[in-house]
Amino acid sequence: MSESALFRTHCVQTQKRLEGHSLVFSLQDTSELNVDSHKKTEGLGSISKAYHKHKMGLMLHASLMVTQEGLPLGLSSLKCWSRVSREEPPQEKQRRLYQSTMKEKESIKWIETLYETAALIPKDTCLITLGDREADIFELFRVASSLKTFFIIRNRKDRKFIDEKGKKTTVQTALSKTPILKTIALTLPKNQQRVARTAYVDIRSISGWLPIRNNLVYGPTNKDASRHIHEKVHVSAISVKEQPPPEGVAPVEWVLLTNLTATDAFEAEEKVN
Repeated sequence: MSESALFRTHCVQTQKRLEGHSLVFSLQDTSELNVDSHKKTEGLGSISKAYHKHKMGLMLHASLMVTQEGLPLGLSSLKCWSRVSREEPPQEKQRRLYQSTMKEKESIKWIETLYETAALIPKDTCLITLGDREADIFELFRVASSLKTFFIIRNRKDRKFIDEKGKKTTVQTALSKTPILKTIALTLPKNQQRVARTAYVDIRSISGWLPIRNNLVYGPTNKDASRHIHEKVHVSAISVKEQPPPEGVAPVEWVLLTNLTATDAFEAEEKVN
């Protein structure tokens, strides 16, 4: 019995549940399966960020399909793997990752999962991929748009940006010069870092293009790379910034990137929600 055989039957049922829904969300995220206590288990890798040997286990990346009302419909993709244990200083790791192509990185999980999920979606169903800051990848944006699907991804770091008038700037700079569309109240649930509270946030939105930042994403020897090097993806960037929070509390400050429209207060608030 294999992982793929087990998952295949589940995937068939997920596809059936997707029928009849005009809009569905694909929630992509990665889990770490820590099996330190199973001393004799073989085939494991390091799951810690520093690749320490004492945190052994497996990585699991999944896409959970849910309706707009939050009803779970099942998984559309599932990937499980063990990492290669490496003993390397931070600078060496950074150099290796910078020179690696997308297909050589774990980040390819986001793109492969998107392809697998899009293949399950009924013809008349709108697919929106939701992801945290780890999903802030140009290739994911490009592929989602090419498949005529949508995404709402939290921005990880300030990106190059070209506004509608063709001016080159950055996402953060462009948003800082944009007027507030609306102030809304967000209910923040309790977690390990905070108590439950209500945050009042200002919403701003601007549309333009994200150009590719690193040509090496397609690989230095990729014959098709020249087709993509000058590509850009049209997005709406939405700023969610809290007004002065309670003393001693970290403010809410998000930037969301989406290829859905967010030209007015109603559309921008919808994407934030």
